[in-house]
Amino acid sequence: MKHSYFLMAATLAVISIPTSAQTSKGPALGEVIVTGNRINAGYAQENRPVIGLRRQADSAVRTISFSSDSRDEATRKSEIHSMLAAAMDKAAAAGVELVIGNFELTPVTKANYKELPLVWAGRVDTSKADVMVKVKLAGSTVSAEQRIDTYVKSLSRNGRGAIDKTGGLTLTIINPDQYRDDIVKLVAEDARSRAAIFGGDYAVQVSGIDGQVFWSQVSGTEVFLYIPYRYSVVPK
Repeated sequence: MKHSYFLMAATLAVISIPTSAQTSKGPALGEVIVTGNRINAGYAQENRPVIGLRRQADSAVRTISFSSDSRDEATRKSEIHSMLAAAMDKAAAAGVELVIGNFELTPVTKANYKELPLVWAGRVDTSKADVMVKVKLAGSTVSAEQRIDTYVKSLSRNGRGAIDKTGGLTLTIINPDQYRDDIVKLVAEDARSRAAIFGGDYAVQVSGIDGQVFWSQVSGTEVFLYIPYRYSVVPK
């Protein structure tokens, strides 16, 4: 029986993919927040494919606010910027990095920190700038949290300035698209094993493997990377 769809026989060693699907579409991603979704939509856990790549996240981040309630706006801005500059000076020695971003992370540097938006902090004559402290995930999230705590406690306050942690830890992963080949190989292995159960007269019809790489958090330190593939075992 002939099919217009791509068929993979149970004896094939790999899935054959068109060249255009072997590379990610658009520029490579940098480091992204795991809870961030590349299509800006909520993720339905029950719709996640079974087969994918499970691995430890690269880093953990936590938001901290640099704020000031000095009455004069220029003074507030000066105090916040002074604290940010001092925080950057201590970051490398503490093994952390200051970053910003809701999806893909961007380092906070001496060249751009004064461009960070200063927003209302909930009280009269109070402004703040929110950034994230990033720490490499070398073990448990408890260890990462402790390293961030130690760093934040070491920071100096300026004038009527304050530095406060907000929210909880969030995981990150560097360039999820780099794991595309590993994910496709896992899908191929599973497809071959399913087709083999039905015997040599059957093959696998595969779709979706040219889609984007997605991700979700599956434990305190791990992420699950996947492509929204689908396959069916069909007669040859």
